[in-house]
Amino acid sequence: MSNPKQAFGDKKPPLAYIPLSAQLAELEALFDGMLKYEPLNWRDTPVEAMTYVEAAFRHLQLWKVGEELTRDTLVKNLGAVKACCTILIDAQAHGTLIDNRRKSPVEADLLHEGEEWVERLKAVHQERLRQRQEAERLKAEKDEVIARQFEELSESLPGMPVNDTPLGTPIPVVDGFSPLKEKFPPWP
Repeated sequence: MSNPKQAFGDKKPPLAYIPLSAQLAELEALFDGMLKYEPLNWRDTPVEAMTYVEAAFRHLQLWKVGEELTRDTLVKNLGAVKACCTILIDAQAHGTLIDNRRKSPVEADLLHEGEEWVERLKAVHQERLRQRQEAERLKAEKDEVIARQFEELSESLPGMPVNDTPLGTPIPVVDGFSPLKEKFPPWP
């Protein structure tokens, strides 16, 4: 027989799924703000949305470039991002959010449509990579055939001097003399 409390508990939001590490980072930033101002001050005094959007962007950019902690109070920048989002959510829920966002369905659509060009460009570059690899494979096969033909020709002409220098090796210039600059054959 199962615990009857479990049937009711299973219907509730599972708050334990938010990792403690994230909760504590957010709480540290909120606690820092509470000491600077006062707890839940955004519920008492309306706050502008863009103030916290910009703050969240700044903290996220700082974290992105490697700055883990804020410089003034050494709070985790990612915790500050979460705290900014928390304030936005809570102020909106309590009707104290001044929504000064510049809403643009066009920009939202452009961002979602970006998925199409991302996929298109990935496909184009994948095809270019495939073509490059195919060209390299064909060149390697061609070089192998030439090398095999050269080897067969060398074997069929015993006693003939053979230049076994690998293909593509530059011709050396010794004391300013390049065999290609001289008249060939050397007799008139």
